[in-house]
Amino acid sequence: MSEIRNFFHELKRKSGGIDDFSFFLLATALFLAIFMALFGFNRFLLLTWILVFVAYWRMFSSNRAKRAQENQMFIKHFYPIKSNVINFSRRLRRQDTYLYFPCKTCRQQLRIPKKTGHIKVTCPKCKHGFVKKTIRGHIKSFRRS
Repeated sequence: MSEIRNFFHELKRKSGGIDDFSFFLLATALFLAIFMALFGFNRFLLLTWILVFVAYWRMFSSNRAKRAQENQMFIKHFYPIKSNVINFSRRLRRQDTYLYFPCKTCRQQLRIPKKTGHIKVTCPKCKHGFVKKTIRGHIKSFRRS
């Protein structure tokens, strides 16, 4: 019994543990398993087990340098996608309150509040200033001439 305990203790000491890539693999496997269980795609069940196996193999691998390099490559490619999705969802939540548009010179995304009429905007990146028309509130009364 102590030999097994020593084996797992040594394995834990040598392994790098869970990193972003391993967590992504496990989360993807869980999502796929739930999706397949709900919609009856049992033919692809082997894919979830492969993802789980690769994630655990990475967690208990003693080649920390290679796993760190793989994790860095994952972060390099995954985080820009993640930040774009987060920014897009944030814009969707705030689309009733703010107007989003690119700067005319540097293409930087700018945000101004709606219902302010004409507003002078200065880009924080290139300092280009211009006037932007926003959506005005509902007109409450009409004047007759």
